[in-house]
Amino acid sequence: MTRTIALIRWLPLLAALSSGCAPAPAPAAPAADEGATKAASAALTALSHRKFDVHGCAASEARVVPEAEARAGSPQGERCVILVARQSDQTWLVAVRSSLSSSSFGAQALVTVLPQAEGVGAIEYTR
Repeated sequence: MTRTIALIRWLPLLAALSSGCAPAPAPAAPAADEGATKAASAALTALSHRKFDVHGCAASEARVVPEAEARAGSPQGERCVILVARQSDQTWLVAVRSSLSSSSFGAQALVTVLPQAEGVGAIEYTR
């Protein structure tokens, strides 16, 4: 009985000590993904001001890809596609392909977004 009482008295201390030995939490998502989302959002905002139909496009659905893949773009489809790549000069290249149902009818825009997504450097349009 004495051992049980002693164990109960030490139980909170043992619990506190053992919680410090728990495995480390999973690392947060890389900062590049957050930066890519911000870059995609800046690109969509700039395109909407230039009458490029971004209806159905969501920055949160942007995919991070190598620069060559972003430059190549994506095929025309039923949904808006956003590809984001980090360039060697730390700017972002954002390829936005509008959906076939949009008023831009499958057009593609290549948007160069400044390093901290504080603005847009250039926009090129293709079909």
